[in-house]
This record gives sequence, C-alpha cells and structure tokens, in this order.
Amino acid sequence: MAQLPSPPLPRRAAASAPLSCAQERLWFIDAAAPGSAAYNVPLLTHWHEPVDTAALGQALTALVTRHEILRTTYGLREGRPVQYIGEAAPVPVEVFAGPPAEEELARHARAPFDLSAGPPLRCTVWQGGPDGDAMLLVFHHIAVDGWSLGALYEDLAAAYDQAVAGGTPQLPQPTVQYADFAEWDREVAAHPAMAERVAARLAELRTASGDLALGSCPPRPALPEGDRRGAQHTFQVTAELAAQVEELASAVRATPFVVLLAAFQAVVQRWTGQEEFLLGTVAANRPHPAVEELIGFFVNTVPLHCAPRADWTFERLCTEVRGEAFRALSHQRLPFEQLTAAAGGDRSRPPGPLATVGFVLQNAPAPRLGDRPRWGPPRLLPTGTTKLDVTLTLEYAPDGLRGTVEYDTDRYTADTARQLAAHFTALLAAAVAAPDTALRALPLTDPSAGRLPRTVLAGPRRDLAAEYRDRLAGTAAGATAPHGGGDA
Repeated sequence: MAQLPSPPLPRRAAASAPLSCAQERLWFIDAAAPGSAAYNVPLLTHWHEPVDTAALGQALTALVTRHEILRTTYGLREGRPVQYIGEAAPVPVEVFAGPPAEEELARHARAPFDLSAGPPLRCTVWQGGPDGDAMLLVFHHIAVDGWSLGALYEDLAAAYDQAVAGGTPQLPQPTVQYADFAEWDREVAAHPAMAERVAARLAELRTASGDLALGSCPPRPALPEGDRRGAQHTFQVTAELAAQVEELASAVRATPFVVLLAAFQAVVQRWTGQEEFLLGTVAANRPHPAVEELIGFFVNTVPLHCAPRADWTFERLCTEVRGEAFRALSHQRLPFEQLTAAAGGDRSRPPGPLATVGFVLQNAPAPRLGDRPRWGPPRLLPTGTTKLDVTLTLEYAPDGLRGTVEYDTDRYTADTARQLAAHFTALLAAAVAAPDTALRALPLTDPSAGRLPRTVLAGPRRDLAAEYRDRLAGTAAGATAPHGGGDA
C-alpha cells in the first residue's frame, strides 16, 4: 500500500490559509444548517475560589494571542472556503450574579456562532453561587477538539496566574500555528497516495454497511447533519468494572478501548441481527510532532469493520477487534469526507452512510494544573443536537467511567437509550468476568431488569429455516399416517 508523504511543516505566518480537511467538513455542515449548535463545545467549570473577572479577561486575551485559531474567521474565496487570521483583541467576559439556572446554561451553550464574523470563543461567569463561581467557555468545534483541551486549560491557568499576580500575561508562541498545519494537510490530501489509500481502505470495508437500525425505529429524517435533534442519557461504569476492563485488556495484550469496543460490538450485533457492520469512532489524527500541543480541530472520523461471530468467545472477539483497531489507527489520516465521497460512487458496496452508530473513548490527557488548581474539571454540556443516529461515549472519571448515549430523537427514544446503556454494562460485566464465554451466551441484562425488547436477539442461535422444514416434514407425515384408536 502506498505510503502517505510527510512533507516539512514550516511556519508560514500567512494571513489566510485553506481549511484543513477536517475543518472543511464542519464548514459545509455549518453552511447547510446556519445557526445550529451541533458543533458548539460548551465547557462548564466550577471554581474553587472567586473569579477575578478582569484577570480572566486578560488571560483569555493572552490565550487568543498565542493561538491564532481562536481569532480566525471563515469565508469564501474563488468558490472555496478559506480561513482568515485576525489580530488579537480583548476577549469580553459576560458576568452574572448568582448560580446559573439550567435554562440559562442551555441558552448560552446553544447560542450559535457566526464563523464569518468570529471569534469562535465566548466566556460567561456566574458569581456568588452556593457551589462557588462558575465559568462557561463555549467554542466552535472548528477551532478546538478534545485533545486541545489539556493545552488550552494549561495555557489559561498560566496566563491567569500572571494576571492575578499583577503582570501582563505573556505566553510563548508555538513553533507552528493551525493555519500552517491546514496548508500541510491539504498538500498531503492532494497526493496520489491518498487516493490509493482511500480505495484500499474502502475495499476492506466493501461488504459491510454502516446504515444500522437498533431495533424497530422510524426511518432517518432527511435533514442536514447540523439540524438533527438529539438528547443524551448518562450512566456509570463502576470503578470495579473499569478495573476489570483494564485487567482483561492487559491479559489479551490490548488497550481498554479494544475491550470496551468489543462489548459494544456484541451489543450492536444483538440489537441489529447483523453479523457484519461498520461503526464510527474518532481518532486524534495529529500526524506531525509539531502539532501535538497545538489547539485546533484535528480529529477524524474513522469507520471500523465489525464482524462478531456468535460462537466466538469474548476473548477471541477482543483479539479480532485489536487487529481492526490497529488497522483503523493506520488509516486515521484518510479524510472521512474523501472516504464518504468514494463510497457513494461505489455501487458494489451496500448503500447508505459509512457510519450511523458511533463509539468513542475519551482518553485525551488531562490538563496539568498543579496540586491546587483554581477550578475543577470541565463538564461538556449537551447542545440538544446529535451528529449520528446513536453515539456511545465513555470518559474516564475518578469513580470509573462516565458513559453518555447521544441519540437522534426522531429515530430513538429515551427508553431505547437507557436500554442500550444497561445492555452494554450488563454484557461488559459478564464478558470481563468470564472472557471464555461464547458471545451468544453473554447476558444483555439481569433477569430482574425485565424483558428484552422484541427486536433484540437473545439466547442460543437457532436455524429457523431448518426448524421450519422439519415442522413441514412432520406435518406431511402426520397427514398420511393411519389414525389409531377412537370410539366406534
């Protein structure tokens, strides 16, 4: 398979640049559904001390001075989207008294961005609440991803420390900026090797469909991606179960991602009845050392080929998933939009999207804020939208794993999301406790939890066609046999 090039990544210091492949996808989604909150990133933090809002404003200004992507706007030039790097300007901090109500948080979290006017960043502070001051930072996803947040909060903390000490915050400039990466990314995407890699990966995925229905559900509405209404169900994977996942991962020489994904594959197989399908996940996709600590939107959607067999043990499934996860990692630089476009023109593969159900393990490094951080960990607020039909997201927490099922409310209900989460945790617990168990024998729920939905497959595999043929044969034999006994 052709190797992708890795050209030099210099500092260009240009005032404009093309969009990276990942950015361009988001720009088109925003253009098709202007005013959507689908790609808002609202992060709520509670402070351990009163917020000095003047110092916070200075710190945010230092942050956007260091990272050009936080002062970038977007427009069209010669029919193509382009990004324009603006001058650093003071970042306003909106301040309210008292704790924020849920409705107020939702309103601020879901307020749309105008990418042509910028900036892709807002800050709101609520002071004087019983749980301390609260800060809501809202970004547009085109400017940040989950792997950016560690660097972002570290830089903000350093700048805030300088400001409260009475100085003018000064942060060092990175060796390259996101616009430099975008130029580099487009150069790699245009190389002939990229088209070869896309075709090769699609050949591996050709027999599987990503167009899934979890049980009985209405058809997918014909809406732009940014206009899809969504909701969330949250659940907990206990610390004890998370530790068992780690132990099994070590035993099968894999990562916890592999074990968790294997469990989700087994659940999806039971819900859909399909033995071969595609799931979507996201990869960090930071292909050059110079961008590892950079703020920006790098993540890429990666389709995963899933083919769990009911007679495999869970340990065998983990081994198979480990191989596919490695292959997917090697393909994380293939732009999802290029894969999607090529798949749409391939009539030999099943029709429909490459991914409608997603699985994500958020394992980005936490910010290094010292022994006495000024604020707690950020909490991502819901936006009332969804990107896929269903996405299961897991995130490490002090008490285990925090799970979220985000779902399209036009296709699925809150009960569906709750059942899916319950089935995942039940099957995962049984699988890590006895990994030599066949997939068909792994329970989806405790007997006390009630009956399974009629559309979910459970129990041993049955050859219904053979049973039907045997029944027909028995009926025919009974019809021709002599009757015995009876009254005269």
